[in-house]
Amino acid sequence: MEGTALFSKVYGCLLGGAVGDALGGPVELWSTEKIRETYGNLDRFVPYDREPSHHGQFRNALGVYTDDTRLKHLLCRAILNAGGIPRPGDIGHVLAEAYHHAPDKLHEGFIEEYYYKAIWGRDKVIFSGEPTNGAIMANSPLGLICACRPDHAYQLGFDLAFFTDGYAKTAAAMLVAAIAEAMRPNATVDGIIEAARSAHLHFARRREGNHWHTTPWRYDPNLKFLDEALTIARRERDVFAIREPLMGLLEWGHLFSESVHTLVVALSMFVAADGDLRRAVIGAVMYGRDKDSYASVVGALAGAFQGAKAVPIEWSQPVIDGNPEIDMRDLAWKLTDLIAADHRRTLANMTDLGALL
Repeated sequence: MEGTALFSKVYGCLLGGAVGDALGGPVELWSTEKIRETYGNLDRFVPYDREPSHHGQFRNALGVYTDDTRLKHLLCRAILNAGGIPRPGDIGHVLAEAYHHAPDKLHEGFIEEYYYKAIWGRDKVIFSGEPTNGAIMANSPLGLICACRPDHAYQLGFDLAFFTDGYAKTAAAMLVAAIAEAMRPNATVDGIIEAARSAHLHFARRREGNHWHTTPWRYDPNLKFLDEALTIARRERDVFAIREPLMGLLEWGHLFSESVHTLVVALSMFVAADGDLRRAVIGAVMYGRDKDSYASVVGALAGAFQGAKAVPIEWSQPVIDGNPEIDMRDLAWKLTDLIAADHRRTLANMTDLGALL
């Protein structure tokens, strides 16, 4: 199985997201100007200059990733426990287990917000109700388990984005749809973007009805800012050249970890880099704001698109060595096996359905 394109794409998605997170984590709170003055365009792992924290790194070794990737691995565990498509209860069970068996206060504090949301539901408002990137930063495995089915992936991403609400849920769902489309053997950069947009529009029209959906002043921040940003990315075709115009477009609101920023910056970097993982990740790190999340999201997308071979060895090995508690290769193998089993069941079902026609 490890010799298949499927395994390469699954492993590339997991590894690409982790390296993006680990590259951006140490400079998460730095300005782009400070990064450039200190390191140039950051293309290597650098040390953390702050203490470990619940929603940051747990250790200060090179290549250590943050809560973005830790939460992603919990979603992977929920998928494996469910034997395929998870439900919110599967994720809640994993969160409860992680919380009640946390080895220390650092691990417990990281999972507390998500665990309390899982058991309190609508009575628990994440981050004071702000549209955070708490779902989109970690949900790429949902696109893997729905490989090549972007509409199905969008719905799953929306249903399981209970960490957040409002347009943050649809931003998270769009990323899952993009990952699912990127898993196709003949995927294209523009096709991935269009699949995410189409899945979102199809769902929005069903949910809102034709009257509201076609109202001229209907407001959809995901599409409004994404479409304008993609125009810039396609014009410039340079991950550094798009930073200033994107900053002018997106610098609204007070929230640091905002979902629209995460979706738009990641997809714009992906397009500007023509799907190239290395260029897209460096561009996301050098963008600014919540750069580890942007780099993690675009790294996962580009990894699913290009496969594990696209992740430079000088990036992958420090992340593997710096985070020994999770074997991402083994995790990728198990997810690949689940996807292959689903394919076999689908073929059998289609054969039976064909016999009825």
